[in-house]
Amino acid sequence: MQRTERNAYIALNMVPGTGAVSVRGMVEAFGSLLAAWDAGPSDWMRIPGVGPRVAESIRSAFHAADVETELARAADTGTVLVTLADAAYPKLLKTLHSPPLVLYVRGSVEALDTPCAAMVGTRAPTQYGREVARRFGFQLAQAGVTVVSGLARGIDTESHQAALRAKGRTIAVIGSALDELYPPENRGLAETIAASGGAVISEYPFGRRPDRQTFPMRNRIVSGLSRAVLVVEAGVTSGTLITARHALEQGRSVLAVPGRIDNPEALGCHRLLKQGARLAECLDDVLEEMRTLRGFGPVTGQTAPSAPRQMSLGLGGTVPGTPAPLSPTPPPPAVSAPLADPMESALLEALREAGGETDVETLLARTGLPAHKVSAKLISLEMKRRVRQLPGRRVALRKD
Repeated sequence: MQRTERNAYIALNMVPGTGAVSVRGMVEAFGSLLAAWDAGPSDWMRIPGVGPRVAESIRSAFHAADVETELARAADTGTVLVTLADAAYPKLLKTLHSPPLVLYVRGSVEALDTPCAAMVGTRAPTQYGREVARRFGFQLAQAGVTVVSGLARGIDTESHQAALRAKGRTIAVIGSALDELYPPENRGLAETIAASGGAVISEYPFGRRPDRQTFPMRNRIVSGLSRAVLVVEAGVTSGTLITARHALEQGRSVLAVPGRIDNPEALGCHRLLKQGARLAECLDDVLEEMRTLRGFGPVTGQTAPSAPRQMSLGLGGTVPGTPAPLSPTPPPPAVSAPLADPMESALLEALREAGGETDVETLLARTGLPAHKVSAKLISLEMKRRVRQLPGRRVALRKD
């Protein structure tokens, strides 16, 4: 097998537990992944934060990865592998703190660089939620927007199908390898998506089955490909809120559709709206939010507004993902505003005591708050620009 930078990415992606952060350490130490591939055991000690045992484990698995067989399987199944070293890698996805090393793509690679909006929600929607997903999915696709979702049951499936009915593009990001597609009943839908100008994509090498880790990880790709994320129906403990959190960290816009106040599957949307997400009532609401993400060309043929809307939280800040004011004077930092919520105050105090950055487990231990409350309050604090959630379940105080 030919040793190239591209093949080095594919090999490293096959090593469990490695990602973009590991790659940056290797590139800093060796200059390139190809150089890391050829480096001896003692050279790997130069990687920041990697001890001898971990370094040897990664290096051995790196060398043992059967890239040749992986490429042959891709060719046999009509799968294109796009690595971070390739010019075809999606521009918007490349801006993430931890972008996928490799994308396994079935369908159109070009679709990944089109204007996209994500649609996410519960796996058990009400009839109202299904109808809303169908309406937005159809109208977005008709407007030339690529609809991104996760191929899951419920809102995801309705969104994909609606985009296809409109003869538009849709992208399915799955939480497993392409040859272990889940849920199995959506295999036909996935084939239709790939054959209709869209794409089915995964960051996982062949053979990786879905588990509790893979689905949250894929959510960062759903939001990362998109200019805006529309939450249709979601409960307060829904994994959909993880996608909203990723969207905020990535600087994307978050919108939510309101539901009945007695519907548990609407409470997550209502919480997002209280925290500053934009109310989504019609197609124009989504298109306007998409136009606020600068630097990636027009959404449709429409002209962007000269003064994009600010999403005020009433606490001296704005929701991340909305543009800064056009005035050269920066807004006052959000940290100057007082907090009325005692749980949020406790979390901020615990972060200060920890030096400004720590992991979620430490916050749980210091505050004594239940895990589900901490997760919800951290999302709220992100929207108020008080904290930033980092990879590895770490949290840091914002300084801007």
